[in-house]
Amino acid sequence: MPKELLLAQESSHRWYRDITWTQWRVLIAAWGVWVNDALDFLAITFVLRDIAAAFHVSLDTASLLLLATYGVRWIGGLLFGGLSDRIGRKIPLLITLTWFTLGAVATGLSWSFAALAVFRLLLGFGMAPGFSLGAAMVAESWPEKHRAIGIGILDTGWGVGAIGAALAYEFVYPHFGWRGMFFVGLPPAVLLGLFIIFLVPESREWKKRATAKTTSWRENPVFELFSKYPKRVSYLALLIFVLCFGSWPFQALLPTYLRAAEMSPAAISEITMASAIGQIFGFVASGFIAEKLGRRNAISVMIAIGALFVAGVVMSAGNVELAAACSFASGFFLVGSSGIWGTVLAENLPRDVRATGVGFLYNFGVIGGGIAPYIVLTSMRQGGFSMPDAIIGFTLAAAAIGMVVIRFVRETKGLSLVEVDRESDA
Repeated sequence: MPKELLLAQESSHRWYRDITWTQWRVLIAAWGVWVNDALDFLAITFVLRDIAAAFHVSLDTASLLLLATYGVRWIGGLLFGGLSDRIGRKIPLLITLTWFTLGAVATGLSWSFAALAVFRLLLGFGMAPGFSLGAAMVAESWPEKHRAIGIGILDTGWGVGAIGAALAYEFVYPHFGWRGMFFVGLPPAVLLGLFIIFLVPESREWKKRATAKTTSWRENPVFELFSKYPKRVSYLALLIFVLCFGSWPFQALLPTYLRAAEMSPAAISEITMASAIGQIFGFVASGFIAEKLGRRNAISVMIAIGALFVAGVVMSAGNVELAAACSFASGFFLVGSSGIWGTVLAENLPRDVRATGVGFLYNFGVIGGGIAPYIVLTSMRQGGFSMPDAIIGFTLAAAAIGMVVIRFVRETKGLSLVEVDRESDA
């Protein structure tokens, strides 16, 4: 067959026709967990002022609840990842879904700020593997040439969860207060758990690798990750930390800033939902952008453009329509770029430590996201900065640093997971 005709047939072939129903079910399960994860976590960003008032603490102290959740995620990601590399992906995915859902419910039942902090710590520990396990499952089940697209679609769950949190603030919060926000995720979590139990298979790639080895400490995936790949772990951890830090002044503090500007709940919901919708499109597009430009260039371009639009949304908060448009673009480019992170991590780690490594690295990185709001609010109080200046300044600075750090990461476009395994074995 002539080469031109072959290329024409390939270009007209729809990528989604290559995906089997079994592979779609894996993606749906992982995506659903990520939706609920985002819904349960992001609910708190809308009610930080209410929590501060209810328990008589300052706003920057209340923002430490974000750090409490994110600060322990690396532990949960490491332990759940190690468990997943030993017993498979499916059971740990069910455990994490149950864990963080109950953690959210406990948040709504908190009787003191100390109890609330403990429940957010527990929620963070349990929500840690929500994305990393899903990314490992999709990477191991989807065709190599569509892997980045699948993981990008997986990441849209965060945007959908953000929309859910915004809708809960608009419709649930006025009637049930801040506590009611944390019960919204319970019904969908029950349905999703049943779907995973009965319709989602265990990873075939994990089954192929699984053997009847003894479980000595030297064969532990956690030990292997740090003993065999210390340099790789170090630069990937730094990358995700910087990228997370750069997106969270916008994600965590936008609702708080809009409330300080005395905007109505409907306007706040509209602007934050615009960001969430932008994230969904950005997550999907990120996979295609990564396949076109490569992983490193795609992340660099998206965070640079996204950071500029963050400045736009903060400076135009008085104009709801303009702020919503800039918020959409910020979500698409800045937050949407994280759709590539899972691909970069999964493609840099061999199968035996993939879930462990992705679980640890992603959740170590998000400590940057947890500490960012506190640093922004503290800089405002101690340095006399306004909230708009602090959000814009830290976002732009982190984007610039991220564009430098990403150059030290190996480009993995076109690299198969088999090649990663062979290199690591060698």
